[in-house]
Amino acid sequence: KGNLPQRFQKMTFRILLCLLFCAFISPLIRCEKYPEDAESALPLFQKWKSEHNKIYRNHMIERSKFKVFLENLKVINELNGQFQGKTTFGLNHLADLSQKEFSRIVLMPKRRAPVFEKERYVRSSLSGSLPDSFDWTNQSKVTAVKDQGAAGSCWAFSAIGNIEGQWAMMGKPLTNFSVEQIVDCDGMEDVAKGEADCGVFGGWPFLAYQYVMRAGGLETWEDYWYCSGLGGAPGTCEVCPAPGYNTTLCGPPIPYCNMSQSCVTKLDVSKFHPGLKVMSWKAIDQNETSIAEQLIKLGPLSVALNAELLQFYHHGIFDPPSFVCDPKNLDHAVLLVGYGSEKSIFGTKDYWKIKNSWGPKWGENGYFRMLRGQGKCGINTAVTSAVLARM
Repeated sequence: KGNLPQRFQKMTFRILLCLLFCAFISPLIRCEKYPEDAESALPLFQKWKSEHNKIYRNHMIERSKFKVFLENLKVINELNGQFQGKTTFGLNHLADLSQKEFSRIVLMPKRRAPVFEKERYVRSSLSGSLPDSFDWTNQSKVTAVKDQGAAGSCWAFSAIGNIEGQWAMMGKPLTNFSVEQIVDCDGMEDVAKGEADCGVFGGWPFLAYQYVMRAGGLETWEDYWYCSGLGGAPGTCEVCPAPGYNTTLCGPPIPYCNMSQSCVTKLDVSKFHPGLKVMSWKAIDQNETSIAEQLIKLGPLSVALNAELLQFYHHGIFDPPSFVCDPKNLDHAVLLVGYGSEKSIFGTKDYWKIKNSWGPKWGENGYFRMLRGQGKCGINTAVTSAVLARM
């Protein structure tokens, strides 16, 4: 041993550690393998229905949902095999949606990241090193995780999450603002760029900021509660398209709507939260060090990404290969709340901590972590923040 070069000694030691991990430790943390035959999966399906309060209108629908559930068990097993325990996947409330249904119902139509004017971008002013980790969730700047349900309204949740953080950054009490107001009332568009806010069919957080600027304020969640994505449950609303809804950019609106449940009837400007005014908005460039800097300086940030592989995410740092998570095809908007690093015998992985809008039972208590520094899934391509008026 004493005659071996020091570098070779270290390499040999790492190889031995890896072999030890593969032989003894890795099998202990590997996710359980779900049954893939109908007979074994049926009891699991019944248990899953009870856990997530799933009730179907008739036996035919239930049989079709069980087939989807069975196929998703295979998908989850395949994902756990591909990611080898570095990221784990598991059953959740989305397990009765096929991958196509998930994309159509929960995600937005895929789109390229917007290109903003140079004046929109925040200039970096980093003069020293950043802390190794940072998290707004333990500093009363992030509200509880919500569930968008069966609607492509993530963009409104992302925008409102950012505005909530901006309000709290001004020293105001952390407040839940109305996502439904954005979904119902925001018909903003940028025809030249082919971008528009389309209610339950998707939109852009930066256009949502512009809507709040034009509207003059926001109601709270309690005064204008969320109902668009409840999927037929009590309290579901059938909202008509927002004033200004662009059928060319958004596609045809829902075939049936109820005007009494829509913006023109429900919006009450007298209930706008006192003092809350959006005066402008800013964008952050794609450099992830700059994003981390502005996250600390400005507060939680609205971001967008390609989320088609996140349906069954359960735990770990999400690090998919680029060819299965195209960073140019954004279909989901979320809230960036922190960052950090995770050390293992394989080295250190930097990650972003992100608040999702698929409920607190999804992922890591409603959050997920994504590899930081490589532009994974386009997470760095559409980063924005509202600017509030200081009253």
